[in-house]
Amino acid sequence: MKMHDQAEKLRQRLRKQISGKYAQTIAIISGKGGVGKSNISLNFSISLAKSGKRVLLFDLDIGMGNIDLLTGMTAKKNLSHFFNDNLSLEQIIERGPEGIFYIAGGTGLNQLIMLNEQRLAAFLREIQRITYEYDYFIFDLGAGMTKDTVHFLTSVDHIITIVTPEPTSIMDAYSSIKYILSIKREATIYLLGNRIHSTKERKETVDRLSTVIQHFLHKRVEIIGTIPEDHTVMTAVKKQTPILILAPKSPAAKSIEKVANYFLKTEIKNEPKQFVEKLKSFLLRK
Repeated sequence: MKMHDQAEKLRQRLRKQISGKYAQTIAIISGKGGVGKSNISLNFSISLAKSGKRVLLFDLDIGMGNIDLLTGMTAKKNLSHFFNDNLSLEQIIERGPEGIFYIAGGTGLNQLIMLNEQRLAAFLREIQRITYEYDYFIFDLGAGMTKDTVHFLTSVDHIITIVTPEPTSIMDAYSSIKYILSIKREATIYLLGNRIHSTKERKETVDRLSTVIQHFLHKRVEIIGTIPEDHTVMTAVKKQTPILILAPKSPAAKSIEKVANYFLKTEIKNEPKQFVEKLKSFLLRK
């Protein structure tokens, strides 16, 4: 990294520390796989970045690097280099499309939970440090709910649950939200419908799910939008180009931008150290 870049990053960090601003933390989840979660996470991050925000996307899904697959990029480093090679988080951060930053995954939360005390302390120190360098941390978590996933979710400011019209997706989303609320009743959870064909389908999917959650779980979850079924999405996936770049005026891209605008317009007031302290509590619970 060039000297003037390092100096500018230091100035930005000091300005944010003085102002009390820190990264908002948003986890994007789904009850089942194959609902477009990683694609939405990527394009949502890009939309925030296009609005001038510094965004760091964490790929915490298990398996192949989803961000690399969706962008056609090849990360030189990933989360395993932090775990196994004693690199800093800053050394494994990659530059993505449209100015986003990302940490390639492929290991999920498993290795994070298995860190020894020394590396765990280093991880928490670095998260604390870089929280002032970004406006948003976006966590793309693996599908489904495990005990570790749910406890990790208690650390973040917001949880976006992706749901499609498939009955299994709706049922799994409900089960996931029920599990989260059993651990953290005050969790801030949103519903985002994906691959919605019509107003009728929206009512049968996100509207109905919201009503059921309100009735049986006695919790209001806000619907922050729906993304329509759009053939352009599959074209973008095949071309390994985010839809906000390939077809920014497509219905799906515009819908994702509306979701990003919701967070851009929402004033969040939390303590700067809240995320790190909650994350520390979760990790020490292992």
